[in-house]
Amino acid sequence: MKTDDPAWMRLREHAASQITPGFAERVMRAAGAAASPLFVAQFAMCAATAALCLAAVLLFHSRASGEEDASSLAGWSEIAAQASDVDQGL
Repeated sequence: MKTDDPAWMRLREHAASQITPGFAERVMRAAGAAASPLFVAQFAMCAATAALCLAAVLLFHSRASGEEDASSLAGWSEIAAQASDVDQGL
């Protein structure tokens, strides 16, 4: 079924009859208006949520990398001690 078919034309005409006159102008005027308080509140909530998520990720990362650093240092300390023992044995 192509968009040129009479059925599509009837659907377009029916849809156009459902829209009140001046609808497009009202939509464009509302879209160009200043931000509503609801929009500002939603934006603030999104920003706060993003900040909270970022803080959680940074906290988790710092703890995980701290534990990993401690584990790595313990491993290298053991390797250094064994190397020192080998050096003294020579």
